[in-house]
Amino acid sequence: MPESPHSAIATRPLRADARVLVGVLSVPEAADIAAPETFAHWRRLTPQATWLPIALRETSYAGILSGVAEALDRTGMTPRQLILLGEGQLARRMLELALRGELPCGGIVAVDVAADALPFRIVPTVAAIRLVVHRNDDAPQGNLIGALRAADLDARIINLDLTAGRGAEAAAASATETFVLELVATIGRRTTDGAGDP
Repeated sequence: MPESPHSAIATRPLRADARVLVGVLSVPEAADIAAPETFAHWRRLTPQATWLPIALRETSYAGILSGVAEALDRTGMTPRQLILLGEGQLARRMLELALRGELPCGGIVAVDVAADALPFRIVPTVAAIRLVVHRNDDAPQGNLIGALRAADLDARIINLDLTAGRGAEAAAASATETFVLELVATIGRRTTDGAGDP
């Protein structure tokens, strides 16, 4: 069985001076967000962050909440120090939990999430929301993006054109990296200043 790319980010021991925890949500049967070398690159660019794979036993809302709580307990960090990174349906559920006020964290980077309308009203959150959304010209834009733009949130969205072919993967990785680096710097400053506790 090939080694999971996420195992490559767990080799560094947890540091007492880390101010940010980047939790990468994953499940065994899902595609990985990035290759091991990409994670190694991101980790080198964020020395103030601890990167931790959060391997979920189940992808339900309860499973996500449980996995995140275990990661925070394991590292001794608070929700305001946490950035969650996820992809696809798992990222959509993670995002919905945060927008319902059930998953406090400092930030979320959600890649390739469905842009369907939310089945609830957005609850105000201090979490910084970053979306990398794939689209194609045949699919109408969903109501998720409109709802985020209308809400009083720190939300940024990058729409990638699926018709770009192979270039879409590189563009998604670049957009994700940009958001991750930005949030690590922002959350690091917030936790140093003592502000932004969800």
